Amino acid sequence: MSTSAASSVSMHQKLDVYFGARHHELRKLEQALESGDLATVQEDFADIQKLGQRGPFPSGNAFRNSNRQQDFEAMGSALQSGDLAAAQQAFQQLTSTFKRIDPSAPQPAPTVSGGDPTSGRAATTRTVNITA
Repeated sequence: MSTSAASSVSMHQKLDVYFGARHHELRKLEQALESGDLATVQEDFADIQKLGQRGPFPSGNAFRNSNRQQDFEAMGSALQSGDLAAAQQAFQQLTSTFKRIDPSAPQPAPTVSGGDPTSGRAATTRTVNITA
């Protein structure tokens, strides 16, 4: 295994860990917003900020996507002023940008394209989505 391959795997693992942790923290934040507990919402928001500062993005943002980061920052501004309703609205805007996958929905079959007609083997194409 080459050094670049090992680094690539390591980076993918780091991203998986980060996205998993951020997803968990967003769920906690969502529950706190639903309960209306401003103090817990502020704590959960701060936890996501800290996670972002230790995360994989050079800017220290919690989200790589600038629109998501702006929604997250809008939530922070609302929380600083104690406006729970505006924080809930910003959270809804943020989470609306994530693709929801219904685990019961049928998933598309892998795409087969090209290949070597003389060998009878087809080249497969895989699409990998990394959510930032």
